[in-house]
Amino acid sequence: MDFIHRLKRPVSVVLAIFTLLLGLQSSVSRAAMISTESQLQSEQLQYDREQLLQLTQTDEAKDILLSMGVSPDDVEKRINHMTQEELAQFNQQMNDMPAGAGVVGVILLIFVILIVLDLLGTTNIFPVIKPIR
Repeated sequence: MDFIHRLKRPVSVVLAIFTLLLGLQSSVSRAAMISTESQLQSEQLQYDREQLLQLTQTDEAKDILLSMGVSPDDVEKRINHMTQEELAQFNQQMNDMPAGAGVVGVILLIFVILIVLDLLGTTNIFPVIKPIR
């Protein structure tokens, strides 16, 4: 018991010093607030980059790049080094371009809708199709 009473004071001093040091260290840490705008810009940059990389990973894009003598690895490196403005400009140009496949898809969709309407008896566009009664 005497041994415990002799160690009580030095252990208390050491624990007090550790507590003080931990308290000082946490108050010294400096964390800056991040704004929503900066976080959104960072997320948009990452999203734009991923979209462009996915576009270049298609077989058709790889074939076109190889026919031009461009390595897909070089394209990936270049995309990863594009600035935010370059990515935004490229994606805007991609969004403004008409998609040829979209026209074919719309025509097929309209054709299927007309066939379904003929089957239901709502229209009579195709005389070959007999309505379901």
